[in-house]
Amino acid sequence: MGNQEYGLIDNWLRHIKDIYDKHKDLLEAIPEVKKRVDALTELNVLTGVDNVCNTTIIQNAWAKGQSVEVHGWCYSLEDGGVLLEALLEELIFNRYI
Repeated sequence: MGNQEYGLIDNWLRHIKDIYDKHKDLLEAIPEVKKRVDALTELNVLTGVDNVCNTTIIQNAWAKGQSVEVHGWCYSLEDGGVLLEALLEELIFNRYI
């Protein structure tokens, strides 16, 4: 990830840059650029799911025993395939999230 500025979208991209910085070692160990971008996309989705799970609304629902499920999907625009499964296991195993 570079430091090039793009304008107003930089406010949105800041979060993705933060995720990249947090997982830089993991991401830079992936030699193929497309797979690295896919992994960053997956990490972004996982971070979003984690953020939703930590909201007071979800936390309070779980504390009351309510059945609430939070889902995050990441799929390939090329073939519609789901990307998230393999990386999720790796991240949970290594506690990257």
